[in-house]
Amino acid sequence: MPRKESPVVLQKRLLTELRQTRDSLGLSQQAVADAMDWSVSKLIRIEKGENKISVTDVQALLFHYGVRDDARVAELVGMTRAIRQSKSEWMEKYRGSFTEQFAKYVELEASAIRIRQCQLNVVPGLIQIPEYAMELVTAFGQSGARAQRGVDIRMHRQVLLESDGPEIVFCLDEAVLHRVIGGKDVLRKQLLRMREVCELPNMRIQILPFAAGIHPSMKGSFSILEFSEGEEDFALLLEFPGRDEIQTSGPDLKEYLNHFYQLENFALPASETPKLLDRRLEELGGA
Repeated sequence: MPRKESPVVLQKRLLTELRQTRDSLGLSQQAVADAMDWSVSKLIRIEKGENKISVTDVQALLFHYGVRDDARVAELVGMTRAIRQSKSEWMEKYRGSFTEQFAKYVELEASAIRIRQCQLNVVPGLIQIPEYAMELVTAFGQSGARAQRGVDIRMHRQVLLESDGPEIVFCLDEAVLHRVIGGKDVLRKQLLRMREVCELPNMRIQILPFAAGIHPSMKGSFSILEFSEGEEDFALLLEFPGRDEIQTSGPDLKEYLNHFYQLENFALPASETPKLLDRRLEELGGA
């Protein structure tokens, strides 16, 4: 059974549909704003997803664009209503435990059919064990109940690893296997967990070896989420020190997708990953 689409993904699709309809008619944002008696800044914010769009606004735009097909109008109005519904129960439970950008990313991640991630520094959150996750959470200033909530969020996200979850492809720098986080015992348990998930049918882990030298993504880690087999139905997460940035449109999406394809060629085949993990586990004292 397909996973229910999140409000964030629905909003992305709705706004893409509205922008493409306007563009197909050759209408500028200024012309539409004037006709609707709106400020142009309101329309810009709506099309960027910076303003919550109302059912009334969608109906008015569709009427102005000449969209009269009842089924299409009903679909887009239905999407608008779904967008305005509250987030899932678990997101409400942890409200205030993460930034707005991270909350948006988690919503998007839950609806992806394919996840591609380049990680240069640490094991990705989707395959972290609790002890490893706790070390990272506390290292960045959280403690007590707040730190535990941060770990719980990571563990909840791992429902995506189930058999009906998305296809997941990780390109990890070899340094991830060597950086000792939480001590050797924690790292050994974490690598054993990676060894297990290598066997999952929807998972592929490739390692960028030190011997590969300079590669296209040494500037930073990033994730690409794909929501359908259609073109340009993507979101991009860029990781920066102290902040993350999410993009759901723009030229960077294709650029980073091409980066990822290059990384797959730089990296060792996924079939080599269990052998690399076994060698590293031996160095740490075995399984």
